[in-house]
Amino acid sequence: MASHSASEGIQGWGVPIASGYFTIPIVNRAKSGSSARSWIRDGFWYNTKQLLKSGDYVVIELGHNDGGGPTASTQRGSVVGEGSETVTVTLANGTTEVVHTFNYYLGVMIDEARAKGAQPIISSATPNNPYENSATIVNSPSRFEGYAKNIAATKGVPFVSHYKSCIVLYTSLGKTTTESYFPNDHTHTNAAGAVQVAKAFIGGLKCSGAWGILSGYFTSTSNAISAMC
Repeated sequence: MASHSASEGIQGWGVPIASGYFTIPIVNRAKSGSSARSWIRDGFWYNTKQLLKSGDYVVIELGHNDGGGPTASTQRGSVVGEGSETVTVTLANGTTEVVHTFNYYLGVMIDEARAKGAQPIISSATPNNPYENSATIVNSPSRFEGYAKNIAATKGVPFVSHYKSCIVLYTSLGKTTTESYFPNDHTHTNAAGAVQVAKAFIGGLKCSGAWGILSGYFTSTSNAISAMC
């Protein structure tokens, strides 16, 4: 989702989605390399929250950097599970941190966005290159797909399975085309791939779990994209 410079050869879908798909302005606050845990701990959510006003929509999509557990050297992993479990860890700088589950962190963001009068939308993480080392597409979502869907249901907010909509799209595109979108690694797409992932988000918004949210702001470009469910 995050913006990258052209020299990196990769691009997040939050860049193309801001132009031509909605009739309302889009602000991309994504930070490359963030997890739900680090997004809150390092102040990125706090800074985003300060910008929110009543009537805004907030798309929350995390999960790529949340694995590894709370003691991983990345200092990004959450506690496995969906409840109130915690683990206290010592960070590299010597400070201690109480680490929570992925759903706890998403729940905090949902609650605090609502408190500002904004409407949260939970979107699951996009898949890595699903054709990597395989002649056919591999549909194997991480646990964070289920976590995202469950916290959206628990909190009563719209859910976009961006993972599933991308799988639908990549299946239709095939191996050669899909793999051309992953020039550097199996996670990050190039600019052309980012456009496809943005289209998949629109396709996911047209599925039942998203409740028709944002459909009133679709441009003709978005209206022409089929549901990807």
